[in-house]
Amino acid sequence: MVVVDLLLFMPLSLLSAVIVADTDNAQGLLFAVPAVAQVIWSQIYILPLAMRRRYPQSAALTFVALCMLHMIFGPSLMLTDAVALVMLYSVIVYGDPRNTRAFIALSFVMALLATMAITSSYTIGSLLSPSDDGNSWLGYKSCSTASRSIVTLPCLLDVSDNVSAVLILFFVCLICVVIMAFWQRARMYTVRMMKERNASLEARQREEAHIAALAERRRIARDMHDVVAHTLSTIIVQSDAGRYAGSHDIAIAKSTMQTIHHESDTALRDMRRLLGIFEDAGGQSSESVTDSKDSEKESSRSGSEQLAAAPDAAGNPHFDDALALIQEHDRIPLNPAIVHRIDGTPEPNELSDEASTAAYRVLQESLSNINKYAGRNAKVWVDEQWSSTGLQLNIRDDGLGAKSSEDGHQAGFGLMGMKERVQSLGGSVRSGPLPTGGFEVQAVIPFATRQQDRTTRNSDSPADAALKTRVPAMLQRLRSKPFDQAPSAAGKRFNRIERMSQWSERHYTLIDTMIMLLTIILGIWSTALWTPLITLSDLLPVTESSAPVSAAMVILVTVPPLSFRRRFPQSCAAIIVIASTLQLLCIPDIFIVNMLALFFLHAVILLGPVKRIRWAIVTAFGMCVLLGIKLFVATYWGYPTLILSLFKAPLLNSDSTDSLSASLTFAFVIGLGTMALCGATIASALWTRTKGTNALVLREREEALRQEEEQQRLLATSMERDRIGNAIQHEVTSTLKAVKQKAADGLNTLEQCLDNPDTDNTLDAQESFAAIGKEGRLALAHMRRLLRILRESRSDGDLGTTEGNAAAGGKGSSGDTAGLELSPAPTLEEQLRHISKV
Repeated sequence: MVVVDLLLFMPLSLLSAVIVADTDNAQGLLFAVPAVAQVIWSQIYILPLAMRRRYPQSAALTFVALCMLHMIFGPSLMLTDAVALVMLYSVIVYGDPRNTRAFIALSFVMALLATMAITSSYTIGSLLSPSDDGNSWLGYKSCSTASRSIVTLPCLLDVSDNVSAVLILFFVCLICVVIMAFWQRARMYTVRMMKERNASLEARQREEAHIAALAERRRIARDMHDVVAHTLSTIIVQSDAGRYAGSHDIAIAKSTMQTIHHESDTALRDMRRLLGIFEDAGGQSSESVTDSKDSEKESSRSGSEQLAAAPDAAGNPHFDDALALIQEHDRIPLNPAIVHRIDGTPEPNELSDEASTAAYRVLQESLSNINKYAGRNAKVWVDEQWSSTGLQLNIRDDGLGAKSSEDGHQAGFGLMGMKERVQSLGGSVRSGPLPTGGFEVQAVIPFATRQQDRTTRNSDSPADAALKTRVPAMLQRLRSKPFDQAPSAAGKRFNRIERMSQWSERHYTLIDTMIMLLTIILGIWSTALWTPLITLSDLLPVTESSAPVSAAMVILVTVPPLSFRRRFPQSCAAIIVIASTLQLLCIPDIFIVNMLALFFLHAVILLGPVKRIRWAIVTAFGMCVLLGIKLFVATYWGYPTLILSLFKAPLLNSDSTDSLSASLTFAFVIGLGTMALCGATIASALWTRTKGTNALVLREREEALRQEEEQQRLLATSMERDRIGNAIQHEVTSTLKAVKQKAADGLNTLEQCLDNPDTDNTLDAQESFAAIGKEGRLALAHMRRLLRILRESRSDGDLGTTEGNAAAGGKGSSGDTAGLELSPAPTLEEQLRHISKV
C-alpha cells in the first residue's frame, strides 16, 4: 500500500510544482505568497498522502496541522487543497471506526476555517501586505472605498454571498466524500473478512486432511468391530453351544458348524467391502470368485440358516432385517430368549440408508453383548417405538448387569462405535447397567425427512411436485449468489449508508437489472444508444429504414444481458460474442451501444474461470481484428457488410471507396484503438482479480477452496483406507480363514459321524468345536488389539501411548508440521509389539 501511495504521490507532486510555478503571487491571510513559496507549500502539503492507508489517522492529523499552517502563513487557496478530500476518505475507510465521527466533525470545522481564510484574503486582502493603490478591498465594486472603517450594506451582502457559496461548495464536497467513504468501508470490511476466511481455509487444509484420515481410521475401526468382532463373538458362542450339541445331537451340531462356516465366509466378504481391497481391474479377484463359489455351496447346504442380514448394494445391512436377526439369535442354543415388541406403525423405509444400517448395528451389538455378558437364564426385551419423527430402540436384559465386569473385562469399542454412528445422524444413544440388574441400550434415530414433507410429497402428483420443485429452483438460480458479509466495522454497528452498500453488494443481480433499465430509458430519451459511432449504412440504397431497425436489433440483444453479466459472466459474454459477430457480418453501422461489450469483457475476465481467461482475451482481440477487416472492406471495396462481399462482385475504384493506403490506415487505427480499449479493460479486471478486492471474486475463491478441501479429504481418506487395508489384509484374512478352515474340517468330521452312526465320533466333534472356540477367542483378542491401534494411534504412524495421544487431542502436535503428513505408518506387527510393551 505504501509503495502504491508513493507512486501516486510522486506524479502529483511534479504536476502541482509545474502548474504552481507558472502562477503569479497568491493571496494569503497575512501576506502575498510568491510562486516559489507556493511550490514549496504544495510539496509539503501532500506529504501525508504517502501514509494515508498505512497510518490513516496519523496522516490525517498531520495533514490538518499542515493545513492550519498554510492557511495562516501560506497561500489561502492552492490546487493541492483537493487532497483534503482524499485524506478524509482515507481516514474514514482505513482508520479506526470509533474515531470516524471526530474526524468528520474536524473536517467540517476545517472547511469553515478555510472559508473564512479564503474570503478574508481574496475579499479584504492580505492583512500585512496592502495593495499598491492603497485600497485593501478587492474584488467587489460595492466595497471600493478608501476607508476600511466604512462598510456599506451592499458590500456586506456581496461578501456574505461569497462566504455562503464557498462554504456550501465545501460542505457538498465533504458530504459526497463521506457517503463514498462509508459506502466503500462496508465493502472493504466484507472483503477483509472473506480474505481472512479464505486464508483460514488454505491454512487448515492439512489439518482437515489429517482429521479426515483420523475419521476414516475410526470408521474402519467401527465397521471392523461390527463385522469381524461381532462375527468372532458369534462363532465363540456357537462353538460353545456346538460342543454341547455334539454330545447329544449330531444334526444340530452340523447345523451349528455350517453357521460358523457361513459367518466366517460372510465376514471375509464384508471386509472386502469395508477396505475396498482384493479387487483387480475387472472388479473381482480370483480369490473373491473362489470364495463366492464356496458361499454358493454353503448356501445350498445351510438353507435358512444363513446370516440374517441382507446387505444392500453397498454391502450394508438394513433394519428391515431386524426380525431375521432376532430369529437367528433365538435359533442358537443357550442364547437368552427375546421378547420383541413394536409400538406404533413401523416405517423402516423412512429411515435413510445410514440410519437403517445404524439401527441394525445397534441391535446387533446389543444382542452380541447380551450373549457374552448377560449370563445364563437371562431374558431380553427388544422394544421398537415408531413415531412421526423417528425410531426409538430399547434393548434391555435382566442379566448380570454391572456384575458382568467383576471378571476384570473392560468395555470395548462396540458401544463407542454405536454412539458415533447414531450421533452422526442427529440421534442419541444411552447405555448402562440398570439399578435392578441387567443392562439397557436406548437409541433414538430420526427419520431422513420430515413427516410434513412426506405428506406433501404423497398428496401431490408427480407433475405438480416436479413443477413446484423446478420453478423455485429456476428463480433461485437467477438470483444473486448469497455470500456472508461483515456484520460490523471493528465491533461498531454499520450505519444506514453502509447497510445500503451491503444490500446493493448482496443483490448485485437486481442492481445490474436496474442499471440495464436505466440504460434503456436514458438511451431512448436521448437517442444515444442507437447513435452510430461508425456509419457505413450510407453505402446502402435505403439508409433511413435500415439504420433504426439495425440499431433496435442490436439494442435488444446487447442491453438485456447486462442484468446477468455478473451472475452468468460466461453465458452473457458468449451471447455478446455471437451478437457482435453477426453484427459485424450483417449490419453496416457500429453503434454507441456496442461499447457495452467492454462491461461483459470485464465481467468474464474478473469472475470467469481461470482456464477461460485466455480464450476470452483471444476472442476479444479476434473481434477487434474482425472489426478492422470490416472497415477495410467497407472503405476500400465499398461493401457495408462482410456478407455482401462474399456474394457480390468487387466495387473497386467506385465513387464511395478510398485508396488502399487510406483504407488500411483507417482500419488499422480503429482496430488498434479498439484493441487498446479491450486491453485496458482486461488489465483492469486482472488487476482487481489479482488484488482480491472484489467480494464476488473472493466468493468464487472460497468455493474453489472448499471444493479443494473436500478433494483433499477424500484423498486423505482413500490413502488411509488403502494403507490400513494393505496393513491388516494378512491379519484379518488369515484369522477368518483359519476359523473357516477349522469349520470346514469340523463339517467333514460331523458328516463322517452321520455316515457312520454306529461309530462313536462325538469326542472328535467336541474337539472340533473346542478348537474353533479357542481359535475364535485368540482371534478376538488379536482383533481388539488391532482396534485399539486404529482408535488410539495417529494417522501419521506415531507409536505414542494412549495418554500421549489423548494429550494431543487426536490432532497430533500443534507445532510439528511434519506430523500432519500422511507418511507411511509402521506395520501393524510393529505397533502390536509396541502396544504389548506399553
